[in-house]
Amino acid sequence: MKYFLCGSLLFLAAGLFGCGAGHARLTSITVAPSSATASSSPQGTVGFTATGTFTDHTSRELHLADGLEWKSSSTVVATIDDTGEATCVALGSTTITATAPADLQITASNGLQNTSPKVSGTATLNCT
Repeated sequence: MKYFLCGSLLFLAAGLFGCGAGHARLTSITVAPSSATASSSPQGTVGFTATGTFTDHTSRELHLADGLEWKSSSTVVATIDDTGEATCVALGSTTITATAPADLQITASNGLQNTSPKVSGTATLNCT
């Protein structure tokens, strides 16, 4: 039992150090399109994407598995789902925000919580 516990702790420590050490960190998020217009009657939709730029000067599209979260500043005007699909529900304008942790490497589904700073990008949705 003693050897199992020691081995398990070493494996866990190596996994945690390997997750964050030496990996590029997220520095900015660009939301596309930066501005969009859709009908509120009938309810129109707009698909938004989030592209992350990293400290090693690479970039790639971010997804829910990266810890990406979408938010509408006014859910009375438009809602947005986990995939970035916004739906206009009333006349007006809202800011769409995509947010992800700066250190994507420790985002995991094993119960660990990513406490690194958040990085955000925004776009505007006009509902007519």
